[in-house]
Amino acid sequence: MPISNHDKLQLLKDLLQNQAAENYMSTDEAAQIERLLSTLSDDPTLQPVIQQTLGLMQEKHQLNHEPFQQNDVEQWLNALSLE
Repeated sequence: MPISNHDKLQLLKDLLQNQAAENYMSTDEAAQIERLLSTLSDDPTLQPVIQQTLGLMQEKHQLNHEPFQQNDVEQWLNALSLE
């Protein structure tokens, strides 16, 4: 049974919150974030603000597999909470 987009967004938020708290992103977490971003960005039913946020996250993630900047994570979590 596939997970819903709501559950995928919640998983993404959980990964971001964990990364922000630890200031660390494992290889597995980076791969999971990449898969979630890829899957969610293809969904035209998501709100435009969420699609834009996912696009920004994809750009940052593709450029760098280091932990995201704290201020970026906070902004993304705020935007994703609008869902």
